[in-house]
Amino acid sequence: MSIVNRSMRKLDCGDAVAGAWLLSGSTRAAEVLSRTSVDWVAIDTEHAPHSPERVEALVRAVEPHATPLVRLPSVETAVSGGAKHALDSGAKGVIVPGVETPEDADSVVRATHFPPVGERGVAGTTRANTYGEEFDDYVTTANEETLLTVQIESPAAVERVEEILAVDGIDVAFIGENDLSAAYGHPGEKDHPDVTTAVERVFEAAKANDVYPGIAGRTPEIKSERTERGFRFFLLGADLSFMRTGVEDFLNDSSA
Repeated sequence: MSIVNRSMRKLDCGDAVAGAWLLSGSTRAAEVLSRTSVDWVAIDTEHAPHSPERVEALVRAVEPHATPLVRLPSVETAVSGGAKHALDSGAKGVIVPGVETPEDADSVVRATHFPPVGERGVAGTTRANTYGEEFDDYVTTANEETLLTVQIESPAAVERVEEILAVDGIDVAFIGENDLSAAYGHPGEKDHPDVTTAVERVFEAAKANDVYPGIAGRTPEIKSERTERGFRFFLLGADLSFMRTGVEDFLNDSSA
């Protein structure tokens, strides 16, 4: 198991990375998805009932081919042990939803980083350090190699985004357009001015604080436009949505 975070390397070189949610609990689906051209696969424990044991199995399936990440259910879960468990299982980073204050941001930074940066507990025998075989190397490099993504997805978060992203230790600010559109009273209207204004504010705050801005690349055209704009971390969709749309596209193709 490599200690190096390949997605982090690409970001640090100025390249964009793209990935997908893994909602199903299938290790085969995880392996198939990771063997595509995605850079990362995020095991979604916010919207799917994955146990810690299942998370570790899915990390194993993803890591030979793509960067395994874990989306946690909440800030509270991250701080109370969820981040530690995900990282100890071998995940190369976590995505934390619902970050709304600088205090939230500071809490998740401390939960995901070893001292002196944070308060993550140092265990001698975990899967992340190859059960102790790479303990020294892992503890020395983990703070640099762990990709911490915070989701900015509420008006409260947008109003304090400059303070949130000024907290040292955050790598990616992922903009949740679906949640923002609902919170601003325009469910599903991701192109509503209220939403696009919020997106622009988060983007500018990320760039000002040397944080990689992230967002959905809903279509190849939108992804291309947003790459040109300067977004660097893209969500392409989820395993279950790819399954559904793939079948529908096939059945609706008149040439099939």
